[in-house]
Amino acid sequence: MTDLTTEQVGALAAALGLPVTSDDLAEVTHRLNALIEALGPLAELPLERVEPVPGLGDLPSS
Repeated sequence: MTDLTTEQVGALAAALGLPVTSDDLAEVTHRLNALIEALGPLAELPLERVEPVPGLGDLPSS
């Protein structure tokens, strides 16, 4: 996957209403690209062989 550009990250931040200054935009872009790269191996997991389990939102209330 191609890294996101500072322009793309700035547009995403603006669309989400996140205040990112132009001074911080390069650092935010770098960190977001690093996070996306680190999460990449998760796409390789064989999830079709994993049985679903209830999450906290699926538990019955007491």
